[in-house]
Amino acid sequence: MAFTRKSFPTIKGTASHASALKQEGPIDEKQMELQPSEHKDTWVYDPTKDDKSSAYRKRTERIIDLEERIGFIDEDANASGKPLTKQQKKDQAKLRQELAILRKSKH
Repeated sequence: MAFTRKSFPTIKGTASHASALKQEGPIDEKQMELQPSEHKDTWVYDPTKDDKSSAYRKRTERIIDLEERIGFIDEDANASGKPLTKQQKKDQAKLRQELAILRKSKH
């Protein structure tokens, strides 16, 4: 069993969590675009249009949005009765990577 500390974000399904820890520089202001395996009608939170919210609230909304999008991919696979495809796994990994970066950030 691998040991992880709570201070280090981990990305499920990857051998290490170094990529999230190596993120440097500012966090993108826009939310990650829809991935190929996501349903075309999936709503994506856009923090640039939310002028009244604080930076903390925008970050929280982005985290919630990414968590829901990951869950929607799982729901699509479960509804079809088939395991996740390679593309769905790849898209979930991208979304989890972005999620780990946002959770690590303090701004």
